[in-house]
Amino acid sequence: MNPLPPQDLSPPNKSSWRLGITLACGAHLLLILALAWGVNWSSSQPVGVEAELWSAAPQIAAPRPTAPPPEAVKPPPKPQPPPPVQ
Repeated sequence: MNPLPPQDLSPPNKSSWRLGITLACGAHLLLILALAWGVNWSSSQPVGVEAELWSAAPQIAAPRPTAPPPEAVKPPPKPQPPPPVQ
C-alpha cells in the first residue's frame, strides 16, 4: 500500500474561498429570484367569500336535568341538642 502523497493532506489554497463565495452568492441570487417570481405582486382587492344560509342552523340543546326520585332524597339530619350543663 502506498501512503498518500503529502500534498493531498495539505489545507486548500488561499484562493479557493473565492469559489465558495461565488457559489453562495449565486445560490442566494437564484433564491431571491424564485421568491420574487412566486410572490403575487398585484395590488388588487382581497377576494372575499360569501355564503347564503337557506335554513336555520340546527341547535342542539343540552339535556334537561332530571330530579332524583323522591325516595332517594333524604332530609338533612337534625342537629343534636347540646348536653345539659351541670
